[in-house]
Parts: sequence; C-alpha cells; structure tokens
Amino acid sequence: MGPSPRLVALLIFSLLHLLCLSFGFEIKEATGSQIQQAFKRKELTSRDLVEFYLREINGLNPLLRAVLEVNPDALDQANEADKEREATYGECAEGLHGIPVLLKGNIATQGQLNTTAGSLTLLGSVVPREAGWFGG
Repeated sequence: MGPSPRLVALLIFSLLHLLCLSFGFEIKEATGSQIQQAFKRKELTSRDLVEFYLREINGLNPLLRAVLEVNPDALDQANEADKEREATYGECAEGLHGIPVLLKGNIATQGQLNTTAGSLTLLGSVVPREAGWFGG
C-alpha cells in the first residue's frame, strides 16, 4: 500500500506553501515589518492592502459578523499614505504608517466611526478626543 491520497495532498500543499513563503509575499501571513518592507520595495501599496482587507471583510463578515463598520475614508487614507511614502522616498514607511487596523468598539475615535463599546445607547455619540495611543 502506498501513501494515502490525503497525505500526498497535505505534502504537496505544504511544499507549495513553503515556496510561496520563500519566493513571494503573502499579505495574509505578513507582519507589519514585512508589509513595510514590501512598501519600500514597491511590491505593495497601502491601497492594495486596504482593498485586500475590504475584500476579506466583505467575504467573511456575513458569516463572522465581527466588523461592525468600515471607515468610509479608508481608500482615501490609503492613497494619502501612498503619496506620503512616494514624496519621502519611503522614509515614512515604518511602524503602522499606511497599514489599516481594526479597532474594538470601545476605542475612542473621532470622525465618522462610532465608539459604542457594544451599546446601542452610545450610537452616534461624540467622543471628546481619540484614544491617546491610536493617533488615527
């Protein structure tokens, strides 16, 4: 008896996955620093990244119901980050610059996003300032 078809499929998938990690850039598995490096190498833009995550949210959220709202300015902000990176020859590409983040509903944000902490009574409330560590 030879190896089972499942084992063969698993081995093939594992090898293909290793090849992708070795020779390509995979957004789903990338760390913040890997994304910044991809920005610097011009393999990726903030707009590409935001579009990827918006597709993920649109595809998965009907089942997971984990994302309550998406910043309607996300693509504009991504374009702005790309322009800043281009203007500074990538010097601003560090930390989370140009990388979208998900925030819980209890993290104070100003602008068009709600800070509800999961309570409908807070829907539409205005916070006096953004969370200090966030920096929008």
